[in-house]
Amino acid sequence: METERITLKSDTPGQELALSVFQFVGSNDGPAVYIQAALHSHEMPGVAALDQLMPRLVAAENEARLAGSITLVPHANPIGLAQAVYGETLGRFDANTRVNFNRSFPTDIATELTGKPAAECLKATLLTLAERADVVLDLHCDDEGPVYLYISEGQLDEGLRLARAMQAAVILTDAADDPISFDLAVGARWAVESRNADDRFAATIELRGMMDVTPDFAKQDADGLYRYLVDIGTVIDDLPAIDSVDPTMGAVDDAVLISTAEPGAILYDVLIGDWVTKGQRLAVILSEPGSAHHEILSPFDGQVMTRRDRRFARRGDDVIKVLRHPLP
Repeated sequence: METERITLKSDTPGQELALSVFQFVGSNDGPAVYIQAALHSHEMPGVAALDQLMPRLVAAENEARLAGSITLVPHANPIGLAQAVYGETLGRFDANTRVNFNRSFPTDIATELTGKPAAECLKATLLTLAERADVVLDLHCDDEGPVYLYISEGQLDEGLRLARAMQAAVILTDAADDPISFDLAVGARWAVESRNADDRFAATIELRGMMDVTPDFAKQDADGLYRYLVDIGTVIDDLPAIDSVDPTMGAVDDAVLISTAEPGAILYDVLIGDWVTKGQRLAVILSEPGSAHHEILSPFDGQVMTRRDRRFARRGDDVIKVLRHPLP
């Protein structure tokens, strides 16, 4: 394993930002893979999973079982990791620009970066590392949710292979041409460089919820990532078969966030993965004890995907996400 430390100039004097990049060198007979975690820097499930994965990759490298090179960036966002207010890490949005760290990627990463803000340099650096690979996996998590994937609509077959390895519950497909997220931005870079984008694969993996950071979950997710690396031929190993259930599939636009018209405490009636019918109560909002509760109703038949990890909502806040889908 080779370790590289990439430094980025901070936007203020007296500080240094750095990315730790771990490289596992293969024979180049198999696909090259890039995996990063914590682009939203407060999302820790992916960090824990890569910690569990790394010893297995060290063993594979030492035993000459790597057919493709693998690059890991366990903490992909040192800027967000350093941003905190009153003990809360602000890892999703750049506190300076208020831009989501998983949005607004540069279209031309060859542009001179001297004098550019740190967040722009970070995004260009991550794209440069990722676009060299054949497979790119960006590890995230939700507030509360299952393991699920975001993939481009045209890459459903490979998405199913990844979902089965990760035992993902849902795949959301995106048919849009707008490369808003990291995985789509990488795909756009492959297309610009004519690097046979159709033969390459990029996906976002959501590893459950913010609080799902445990040794068991980390091992389960590392096992899934390792199985996928074996399945695509990057790692050479003989693994036992697993029982896998095909995920529920739907378009990104069919996963609808439902907001509340009233503020207050959230009391959920449904769990992640529950199937619900149109008009079914999903939660109540308790604004004033002793007064009538505000009900959150499902606007259609579907499956509960995510919930808030905090139990208070301001007026207009999103409370729950339901995937519009025919009942099984």
